[in-house]
Amino acid sequence: MKETIKEHPLRTIILRFDSSKPITDFEQAALNSYYAQHDKTWEAKSNLRTHKDTLFDLDIKITELEYKLYAIEQQLDFLEAGLKIAHHPHLPKIEEEFSIHIDEFNTEVLAHSDTLNKLREEIIPEITWYNNWADFIYEHEDWCYDEDSDLIHEVFRRYEEVSIDIISLDDDQQAFFDAHSEVYTLQTEYFKYAQQVFNMFNILQEQAEKAYRRTERVDAYIHKNLKDLGDTF
Repeated sequence: MKETIKEHPLRTIILRFDSSKPITDFEQAALNSYYAQHDKTWEAKSNLRTHKDTLFDLDIKITELEYKLYAIEQQLDFLEAGLKIAHHPHLPKIEEEFSIHIDEFNTEVLAHSDTLNKLREEIIPEITWYNNWADFIYEHEDWCYDEDSDLIHEVFRRYEEVSIDIISLDDDQQAFFDAHSEVYTLQTEYFKYAQQVFNMFNILQEQAEKAYRRTERVDAYIHKNLKDLGDTF
């Protein structure tokens, strides 16, 4: 028996062959299909890893904007209460005097809006990839297999005439199934995390839009009623 080792990025493929027997056409086709399964599984694994990493980066950016939005909302609470635009009975008590510079505050809100728009441009391609991959695996449940995949079973059935050692093929295939299962686990993790990140972004957008509208009302009130008080409140 001659052992062959094929270094594949998914996993090392180790098979043994009887050098006294020529590899038949159907056996070669089966092996080509087997290698192709590794290629497709590795491609899926690489894509899922890449997009999961991108989601992590988006998660960080969303969280940063959440914190900044919280600071904006706090200032809005004080502005609305001070201007008597809205009633906020649960405002925190602050012992020391403080002031809010309207121009600086508006600049802060505009910067937040601009960053949110840029983040939206980053997240849209990820939503598109998510939807496309979900559609693909729905239509191709056995996405790593092709029309020649059944030839492997034929190899097992015709074990007496094939060149490949059936025991080595069975051992290697079991190892492939383990690697393939890991990709399915990664895929499940990806879908769950993607839904979480997309939901976070949707909530951020909704809350941000409310804060932006509140800012517009405060700004309009100040310009209409308090023009001569300067830009500090």
